[in-house]
Amino acid sequence: MKPLSILTALALAVALPAAAQNVTITGGNGGTIQKNRDCVRQAGSAECATTTTATTAHGQTLSKQRLRMTGDGTSSTTVNRTGPSGQTNTRSRKIVVTN
Repeated sequence: MKPLSILTALALAVALPAAAQNVTITGGNGGTIQKNRDCVRQAGSAECATTTTATTAHGQTLSKQRLRMTGDGTSSTTVNRTGPSGQTNTRSRKIVVTN
C-alpha cells in the first residue's frame, strides 16, 4: 500500500493550482523524495519549473529538473537528470502549433 500513497502524494503535488508547492515523502527504510514545483502564468504564457530529489536509505542522491515554457503557439520542455554517480542526461523538446 505504501507505493500507492507515495504516487498519490506526488500526483497531488502536480495537480494543485499554480502556486509554489513542496512535498517531502519519507519511506519506511529512511529514503526520501522531495518535490518542488513553481509556475508563473501571465498573458497567455506559462513557465513551470519542477525539481525532484530522491535520497536512498544508503545516502545516494538522484535528481530531476524540468522547465516547461508555453506561449504564442509554442511549448518547450527541458529535462535534466543526475544519477547517483553524477552521470547526467538532458532532453529538450519544442512543439510549434501553426494554423
